[in-house]
Amino acid sequence: MNANTPIELEIGMGRAHFLFERAAVVPEHQIVGIEYKARWVSQAFKKQIRESIYNVTPIHGDAWEVVPKLFSPESLDAIFLNFPDPWWKRRHHKRRILNNQFLEILVACMKPGAQFFFQSDVCELFEIYRDLLKSRLKEIPCEKNPIGARSHREKKCESLGLPVY
Repeated sequence: MNANTPIELEIGMGRAHFLFERAAVVPEHQIVGIEYKARWVSQAFKKQIRESIYNVTPIHGDAWEVVPKLFSPESLDAIFLNFPDPWWKRRHHKRRILNNQFLEILVACMKPGAQFFFQSDVCELFEIYRDLLKSRLKEIPCEKNPIGARSHREKKCESLGLPVY
């Protein structure tokens, strides 16, 4: 990878459907996926090797810790947050991936004009994150996923006829 290669980040890649579909859509980009669950990262590595996909980098870890260590200011061309865990119980809300502090870190890592794409099937969580994101980023709403890649959860919602926000 050279210094001019665009870098995109998916936070919480899960089963890595989005990660690999996105890699196919933009083969000239490096797509980094961070996931807390080791089994999904292991599966992604196996697929990467089996299918010789070189523009994907799966990383096991906590995004709150990994992102500030791995990415320098203004280094990311896009950030994707697909269907994050809603952490339903009030006492667990502190575990939700987006908060003011982490969003500041993410925004600092974004190049000018970089894209931040977020989607959820939980309306309440979508509204909370949308308001948080609007406080730091220009909102450009879209009704359908314009990215050219879909996560496992997005496909499941589509097959069940569930709304995606």
